[in-house]
Amino acid sequence: MTDAPTKKGRKPRGGDIKIVRLKLVRVEFLSALRMGFMIQLGLAIATIIGFFFIWFVVNSTGLFKSLSDLIASVVGTSAGTSLPLAPVMSFAIALSIFNIIAGTLLSGVIALVYNAIARLSGGLAVGFTNN
Repeated sequence: MTDAPTKKGRKPRGGDIKIVRLKLVRVEFLSALRMGFMIQLGLAIATIIGFFFIWFVVNSTGLFKSLSDLIASVVGTSAGTSLPLAPVMSFAIALSIFNIIAGTLLSGVIALVYNAIARLSGGLAVGFTNN
C-alpha cells in the first residue's frame, strides 16, 4: 500500500489526517502571570548581559574618552574620562526589576482583557492536525 493521496486528496486509512478545531475562550490569569514572569525574567537577564557587553566594548574602544573630549570642547569644562561599571550595572539591574514587575502585571491585564473580549466574541478559533 502506498502513501500517495487518493482521488479525493486524502491519504489512505493508514495515514489519515485528523483536523481538530478548537476555540480558545479563556486564558487563566495565574497562568498568564507565571508565563509573563518567566519571559520577563529571561529578558532581564539578557538586558543585564547586554548592558555589560555594551559597556565593555565602549570602554575598550576608548569611546568614553572621545565623548568626554567632545563635551569638554563644546561646554568648556572637563568631565571624567570613563564611566565606571558599577553605575551602569546598577542602572541595568534597576531597569530589569522595573521591566519584570511591569511586564508581569501587563501580562495579567492582557489575559483579563482577552477573557472579556472572548466572552463577547466567542473566542479564538484554532485548527490542529495530527501530522
